[in-house]
Amino acid sequence: MGEITNQGAAIGTANTDDQASGLPSGANRSGDRRQITAVKVAARGEEFRIVQVHGTLFVCSRQNGSCCCGWEEKGRMPFEHQLYADEWERRKIRNRLHLSFTGCLGPCATGNNALLQIYGQSIWLSDLNDASLIVTLFDYAEAMLDAGRVLPPPDVLRERIYERHLPFDGGYVPLVESSDAADGLDRLDPVCLMDVDPATARHTVEHNGRVIAFCAPSCKKQFLADPEAYSIA
Repeated sequence: MGEITNQGAAIGTANTDDQASGLPSGANRSGDRRQITAVKVAARGEEFRIVQVHGTLFVCSRQNGSCCCGWEEKGRMPFEHQLYADEWERRKIRNRLHLSFTGCLGPCATGNNALLQIYGQSIWLSDLNDASLIVTLFDYAEAMLDAGRVLPPPDVLRERIYERHLPFDGGYVPLVESSDAADGLDRLDPVCLMDVDPATARHTVEHNGRVIAFCAPSCKKQFLADPEAYSIA
């Protein structure tokens, strides 16, 4: 996968529709929902089904440690976790992109900082000091999820993306062989993605000929409000 900085030239080749929309060239606007997979992971003597996602967005925040991000007195835009969490939940991309709030990502001088790891690439973002940039960041992430690959960033983010890590030419090194969970999706709460045993679950619903189990009534309520948004198979 090429570095983000090497993809910049592709922005100039975007068609007129792409440039007008602000989406990266090649983004799939069809909203195609790709099937997801689960793997078996052992922990504390038990076996769990874990959804494999395409990436994780790490957000440096004041609430998670002694950093500069989110500190108004240090010249940064103050924000609560909900600024990101609400946008993430609204798009219903939990089963494709994980969101995590962290302590210091560094370098503090460029905060507010975030790190988007997607399709094996680390995309470092600095100076996210306007709420509209969070919407644009999720637009960018969702466009890549729909396209199934890393895309050049829109202009408003391009100037905020930099290479934090040294380049590495060693290639991908698989560390473990993950065990596919053939029955994993049948055991997943489609809203929160927790592993739930349908045989013992207290909250279930029948949908498209399948019994779906939920960890809590709140997840069942969210699912019933928009079943297609939480389809995972």
